[in-house]
Amino acid sequence: MSRALPVTVFVSRTARGPGGAALTRWAHDLCRDAAGFPGHLGAHVGTRVVDGTVTVHIGVSFAGAEALLRWERSGTRARRLAEGDELTRGEPVALPLAEFGLVAAASGRPAPSRLRSAVLIWAALFPPAALVNAVLMPHLDAWPGLVRTLLLTLLLVPTVVFGTLPLLQRALARRGR
Repeated sequence: MSRALPVTVFVSRTARGPGGAALTRWAHDLCRDAAGFPGHLGAHVGTRVVDGTVTVHIGVSFAGAEALLRWERSGTRARRLAEGDELTRGEPVALPLAEFGLVAAASGRPAPSRLRSAVLIWAALFPPAALVNAVLMPHLDAWPGLVRTLLLTLLLVPTVVFGTLPLLQRALARRGR
């Protein structure tokens, strides 16, 4: 089993003149080409228009550095990048992960640690789980365990995701934590 960590490359290209539609098509073609390579995990194309200038943001993910290098060293990619040079001005710009909403940079703070996330989720899950176990589960003793578990998760997951977790996060944000 491979221990390689997935890798993602993000770049930004700005359209030369009014070529925003062509640049966006080119970015999608680039991502489609990358998808044909072994180890490809996914791709993303986003556009931003500011004062009539179109900037295309591209993210491409591979299963590991070796797979990414195969793509980066390929003739397919080189030809596609040459096409993109005709449509863009300036050099490609590497983007921070925050451009794609992958880190909590908008708040100026790093993403929470796994330990903090685990404690927060537990704190949001415990009260409704205790309530359901105390009120509902004694009446369902005759039900098969799998059906009780299904009912429990059907009740708890939406309650936590849409109820207690957001409440807890807002309360912590007000306290500056």
